Amino acid sequence: MSHEEQPLSSLAKARTLRPNAVSRALKAIDADALIAAEPSLRVREARSEADMDAVYRITHDAYVVKGYCTPQPDGRLVHYPHLDGIPETTVYVAELDGEIVGTNAVTLDGPNGLHVDHDFKDECDAIRAEGRRLAASWRIATRENLRSDTRVVMALIQETIRFWVMNDLDTCVCTFNPRHERIYKRLLNMVTVATRFESVAGLSNAPAVFMRLDLANIPDRWLDTPQMKSRMAALRERHAAQAVA
Repeated sequence: MSHEEQPLSSLAKARTLRPNAVSRALKAIDADALIAAEPSLRVREARSEADMDAVYRITHDAYVVKGYCTPQPDGRLVHYPHLDGIPETTVYVAELDGEIVGTNAVTLDGPNGLHVDHDFKDECDAIRAEGRRLAASWRIATRENLRSDTRVVMALIQETIRFWVMNDLDTCVCTFNPRHERIYKRLLNMVTVATRFESVAGLSNAPAVFMRLDLANIPDRWLDTPQMKSRMAALRERHAAQAVA
């Protein structure tokens, strides 16, 4: 990608933070029901510099609201720049009525590692040692004007899960603000591996929980196509056979 990461000239001072759009949307989600399909909303892969520019601007604005960084002169934030533009990373954008309003990224484990290696390398290496096919999901963000709208967040999560399942992954790892920990446990059956009370790399006021999702444990309600159900059945059979062996 053509943009370099902008240095964080100064980090935001600790203060009481108001929930951002993702936080509000997650709190509004009912774990027992998925959001109905919305014709004006679609999630697709980012495919141009203009798409990535929108990703960096949405990320910047979301992180400024959270207090994770101070406003940057160009209005962009490129976090973990070494993971953008590599074959292992897929960046998704959510479009509502043709406008990019949200984003998430998925990176397969490979030569460049994962974003969690910056702050939870020992824990991530322990999962690698289990011999599991591993990926990380990171940089989920939406425009602030969506406020409590759950559609974009849910659509991004659904498409991310589709990627995990259709790529035959065993485990996905993520980091979240601790206030989202219970939500992701409830939504996806994720498990907390470790907690970091200091800010994660490059940010301020950003404690994190390191969580893992073993795909075989994902709730069936997320498997919304016959292909996903078939792939999941094969994964669960493989894991059952490995447990017996």
